[in-house]
Amino acid sequence: MILFLSGLAIILISAVAVLVIRDEVIRDRFFATFVVAGSALASIPAFRILGGAASEITRWHSGMPGGDWVIGIDPLSAVFLLAVLVVGAANAVYGVAYMRVGSDARLSRQASATYAALVTVLALVVTAQSVVLFLCAWELMAISSFLLVMTNHQETQVRRAGFIYIVATHTGTLLLFVMFAIWSNGAADWSFASLAANRPALMWGGGPLFLLALAGFGMKAGFVPLHFWLPPAHAASPSHVSAVMSGILIKMGIYGMLRVVMLAGPPPAWWGWTVLALGALSAVLGVLWALAQHDIKRLLAYHSVENIGIIMIGMGLGTLGTAYGHPMLAILGYGAAVLHTVNHALFKALLFMSAGAVYRMTGTRNIEEMGGLARRMPVTFAAFLIGSVAIIGVPPLNGFVSEWLVYQGLFRAGYSSDAARIALLAAPVLALAGGLALACFAKAAGVMFLGNPRSDKPLAAREVGAAMLVPQLALAAACVAIGLLPMLVVGPFLFIGATIAGEQRSQALEAWSYVSPAAQNVALFAVVLLLVAAAIWAGRRFVLNRRSVRGDATWGCGYGATTPRMQYTASSFAAPLLAVFEPLTGVQEHRGATVFHSTGRDLVLDRIVSPLWARIQRSALRLRPIQDGRLHFYLLYVVASVVICLAYLVIAP
Repeated sequence: MILFLSGLAIILISAVAVLVIRDEVIRDRFFATFVVAGSALASIPAFRILGGAASEITRWHSGMPGGDWVIGIDPLSAVFLLAVLVVGAANAVYGVAYMRVGSDARLSRQASATYAALVTVLALVVTAQSVVLFLCAWELMAISSFLLVMTNHQETQVRRAGFIYIVATHTGTLLLFVMFAIWSNGAADWSFASLAANRPALMWGGGPLFLLALAGFGMKAGFVPLHFWLPPAHAASPSHVSAVMSGILIKMGIYGMLRVVMLAGPPPAWWGWTVLALGALSAVLGVLWALAQHDIKRLLAYHSVENIGIIMIGMGLGTLGTAYGHPMLAILGYGAAVLHTVNHALFKALLFMSAGAVYRMTGTRNIEEMGGLARRMPVTFAAFLIGSVAIIGVPPLNGFVSEWLVYQGLFRAGYSSDAARIALLAAPVLALAGGLALACFAKAAGVMFLGNPRSDKPLAAREVGAAMLVPQLALAAACVAIGLLPMLVVGPFLFIGATIAGEQRSQALEAWSYVSPAAQNVALFAVVLLLVAAAIWAGRRFVLNRRSVRGDATWGCGYGATTPRMQYTASSFAAPLLAVFEPLTGVQEHRGATVFHSTGRDLVLDRIVSPLWARIQRSALRLRPIQDGRLHFYLLYVVASVVICLAYLVIAP
């Protein structure tokens, strides 16, 4: 653990340095270098453990209630820790260049320092092995991410997004306090090991515990209907913050649920069905709501809801496998969930980086105002295209590998002779989500990068610098590598799935032998597909270089005076698909003689959460007369409270 803690210390040193160093160039280089170096050092123990080494654990006597503070790295912690450090390091390099454009120096320093603190506490969340340390890290994660969301606090929408986020995240934290209070009743201390030993004493088979875990950690994960904070917060944050929030921070909810499963034992079947149903609902509604968005960052945020749904489908399968006695199904489900967690961290961070580069060069997030950017920002276009292909789950990229593993689990469930076979019905739901995702990113990439500029904003765009391109290309390379070599990742993640499910290593080997032939075929198909695409591109370049090509305007069906208004807009592209699902989309269409425009609303936030909050405010105002400023009334309140507490102590057994 020395290397891990030393790496975190180096990252924290970079946070202090950016507040002290005044020279902008030196400060940014120092920050990026130290975050990358600290992340590399802290990741060494995680690589060792995933390579087969024994788990590492360290204990400190804190002298505080709850017992010792324990920190450790096991296979589940290791894979989440690597995701935190890899994406965190890439975003640190990208972020200093991103904040340098269009932000004052004070905001840049504060954002960098807070970002380093966020990466540190994220690493602590996934390595804490005692309740007090875990909740402290969890709360620091909430506060530091809130401060990053509020970076541009001068804007009204940013303040509103920050308020929604802080209320939602603390609601989830309160539920976690209740969960751990119930769980620790009767335990020797508050370490995770003692909680696991207290498993037999859980009332009602741990049902309340699993419900609280689903709600408390689910608020952070952002599945439907607990997603309402996610799109506003992601849209309001700087792009590198959105990348780490979508790629990593929401996955802390997934980590928390998986950790509870490991400590509290196999959840009941009803919990697995609930998780599976919520995952299927989130996958479809998330992509539908994304299709209705024209703000590129809100569009990407809703796709996080979709991918959290895919992860939860895998978790649901894993739970059903343990509940109905199908070890291979459990390993496939949990392994697919963890693998898609890592894959989503890579390609979603890549997409937010590309979107941030476009925003910095055009000054707008509205894709209706873009167009023709592929010629002006070719490398950013290539990076965004790789991320788009990965997120829709088609070969030869990493998103296909993890979604393919989810399908393997669903088909395996279909072979069972008990109720678990009903889970196969999630397969067409997942296919529907994939088809809608394809349409959504065809809209986003096509309208943003292809065609002609739809306003004056894309005309001034140019390619961003190396500091913003290199992190994109690094993450894109990781997406390609996993897609081309799935055999290298599927096996280790199946072993992690076996660890979560409480199965033996031999069961993981059996699961690997079950999917290994198909994984090899997937790799072969991906390589052939990539070679064919490269051959077509090279052949086209060769022909163009050997033949004189005369440029001319695109034929306009006999009408020569073409204008940008004659192109498809994002609204018109998505309208036919959204019309099919009109009751679920919340889309409002604005039609006129010369314009067609649509806007999307969040049904949960606008129709449930906001009206409920308004009622709470009105009720709170009715209690305001209690605070009348008279001291004798306040003393009366105190005396009444003491009497009530004494009465409880007398009556309670």
